[in-house]
Amino acid sequence: MLASGGIGDGAGLARALRLGAQGVSLGTRFVASEEADVHPAYKERIVASTAEDTVYTADLYNVGWPDAPHRTLRNRTYVEWDAAGRPAPGERPGEGTSIGLRKYSWTNARDWPRYATGMATSAFDGDLDYAPLWAGESCSVINDIKPAALIVRELAEDAAAALG
Repeated sequence: MLASGGIGDGAGLARALRLGAQGVSLGTRFVASEEADVHPAYKERIVASTAEDTVYTADLYNVGWPDAPHRTLRNRTYVEWDAAGRPAPGERPGEGTSIGLRKYSWTNARDWPRYATGMATSAFDGDLDYAPLWAGESCSVINDIKPAALIVRELAEDAAAALG
């Protein structure tokens, strides 16, 4: 059994193992790694955030991925949608406008519609505060951007120390 969600350090790994998990799945911790191809400002937002800066919504970013609840960092898209009373698709503030361009190596750049799913990669050219910034509550324990190998090594060392 794998544990997932809210785990971002060795202490979290140790807690999951104590509860019977054979392993863990980490997402947000590796978004803030040197190797992750995400926008540098996105990585910095994760490092600067805490769990209280995240929001869980059922249908905010659902263009291209309906019925998929998700947790993201609070941003202008969320704030404006929330202030408007959390309207349904088709009635949301700024819906259908472009937040910027998504650039891919295999095709021309394309407009990224507001409320659409996707990852703000390093090649994103637009307003990052309108993009979905996927992040879990583990951002509370993420304090730096470092190589993935170092993250794994520190997770293992810290978990081993916590487990005694």
